[in-house]
Amino acid sequence: MHSVPHLPRWHRGRMLVIGDAAHAPTPTSGQGASLSVEDAVVLARCLRGHAGHEAAFAEFEATRRPRVERIIKRAARMHSGKAAGPVGRVVRDAVLPLVLRSAGSGKADREVYDYRAGLAWH
Repeated sequence: MHSVPHLPRWHRGRMLVIGDAAHAPTPTSGQGASLSVEDAVVLARCLRGHAGHEAAFAEFEATRRPRVERIIKRAARMHSGKAAGPVGRVVRDAVLPLVLRSAGSGKADREVYDYRAGLAWH
């Protein structure tokens, strides 16, 4: 499985990339679509708050990049631990339900699955 290369900038001039074009997590993370929707909402807010696109794009990237990079790093860690082979799958399938039940929903999980963009919906 390949990942999208890290982009040093998501915008240049009048062009901006968002979603998987800017930052594609591993497909097994299940975060691609949700990160793209978050990008669209935050971009709309940034465009609404600035007269020019350059300032809006800079704010968008400064706002989104830290969260996106945390999610992608976490997804890569989760993907790297995938069990290989039939024995690994049996162990994973036996242990994972126990771990999920006992671990509950920690801060890291809430950050991924309970994100609030903090937008005024007018």
